[in-house]
Amino acid sequence: MEIQDHHGQKGYGEGTPRPYVTGEQSKDTTSALTKLSKDISGRDFASEDVILSFLEGLCKNAYPGTAPSALCAMELALLDLLSKRLGVPLWKIFRSRPASETITYSSILPLLDEKPRQAILRLTKEYKIRQIKTKASDIDSTVEVVDEITRALGEDTDIRIDANAAFSSKDAVRLVSVLKKKGLSISCMEQPVAKDDLEGLKKVEEDSGIPVIADESFCSDEDLKRIISNKSCSGINVRLSKCGGMLKSAKIVERAKKAGMFCQLGCHVGETSVLSAAGRHLAAFCGPFRFVEGCYSRFLLKDDVSEPPLEFGLFGNTGVPEKPGLGVDVTEEALKRCCIPLFKTEN
Repeated sequence: MEIQDHHGQKGYGEGTPRPYVTGEQSKDTTSALTKLSKDISGRDFASEDVILSFLEGLCKNAYPGTAPSALCAMELALLDLLSKRLGVPLWKIFRSRPASETITYSSILPLLDEKPRQAILRLTKEYKIRQIKTKASDIDSTVEVVDEITRALGEDTDIRIDANAAFSSKDAVRLVSVLKKKGLSISCMEQPVAKDDLEGLKKVEEDSGIPVIADESFCSDEDLKRIISNKSCSGINVRLSKCGGMLKSAKIVERAKKAGMFCQLGCHVGETSVLSAAGRHLAAFCGPFRFVEGCYSRFLLKDDVSEPPLEFGLFGNTGVPEKPGLGVDVTEEALKRCCIPLFKTEN
């Protein structure tokens, strides 16, 4: 989304609703964004304190639970606007020095046929990326793919599995056992069981000895509280849109780390460079994350809204953002192609 202040300065934000994760539909996000846009229409965000106070108020209302993607888009647009006014990269609003000087991205291997799968592995090797996540749907095909990755990228590659709730706890444990028998290894398993099966997450981690990351099981601060209380798993997948934006995500990361958990910074299917940039800023001010995903728009999208699209370099590495705001160059032509007005103001 795009917002504009009285001086013509523009801020950009993005959210990606996913019904199978948070339950929100696209129409719910559009409706919430329309209401939020009307709420800020005519407001005079004259200072840093006024904007941050407004955002803190948003985080405490119903939006994070009912329309986290809308909250994320609005919050990012306001933070982009604020940091541009201040002439600093967005992460510098929250800390003077970055959490780490380098952000390292991992590769992701979707469920694909052999030919496109091999193409992604070749690209991963060309970029010399040492971490990769592969999607999983059943035991036999997952073992074959892990073997394929190991042969293509080397035995020292950090391979993790994302099952998207495809397994029972018993089958997830059996998968790890089969991998070990074949001399194959993985570092983590993401969401092996159904969203509501916290006991299943715990059983997989305890019985397999492999750290488990909660994704669909974790969308909010309340979900995290339950996971910590139940000692369900070792890690969580923090995604800006599902968590309700930058401020909510940062607080969640802080709470998880205090509980001794590690965090993965996840990306969203179909995200543009706007949301990828926001993830990079989150990594800069509350990282380091064990795994970082994102900046794949050049490989996945027909059309990004930023020119050039955000990318990473060799080894999946990039530095922290240095340009004011989110640091992406959104083009008006792209916005005209991709966006619709939420409402019209009266003259």
